[in-house]
Amino acid sequence: MKRVICSLLVVMLVLCSIPICGNAAEREQEIIRFEDGSYAVVETITSGARASGRISGSRPYTYYDSTGVAQWKVVLNGSFTYTGSSATCTSASCSVTIYNSEWYTVSKNASKSGNTASANATMGESSGGVLVNRVSASLTLRCDKNGNLS
Repeated sequence: MKRVICSLLVVMLVLCSIPICGNAAEREQEIIRFEDGSYAVVETITSGARASGRISGSRPYTYYDSTGVAQWKVVLNGSFTYTGSSATCTSASCSVTIYNSEWYTVSKNASKSGNTASANATMGESSGGVLVNRVSASLTLRCDKNGNLS
């Protein structure tokens, strides 16, 4: 009887350790704080299966005012191929979402080089038609030879 119970417990432990969703996105996060109390949350999100030799990911940069309300978000998207000995960025794009109409996009661009996708965006805040604040976001997304994004 003890063997049966032990065996059942081992099976349950093994089943509980199996991920429910094998392709779930992986996320890493950092926070950038500004002198005026505003801050940005920058994430690295990996999606796709590494076993295929292709992987894609994104790097959202969400800017919050000093009260914690999201003002805008810039997202760098990148796609990569990798072989175990090298990696190459195959595409890079940049998008902007504005949550507060006082903000607008001054400039944005995306580029790719080697194993790196990059984006730069400058956002402006106006009050009464006058520029009162400007924030720049510079993002990179790199893929290593094993398909790990950073």
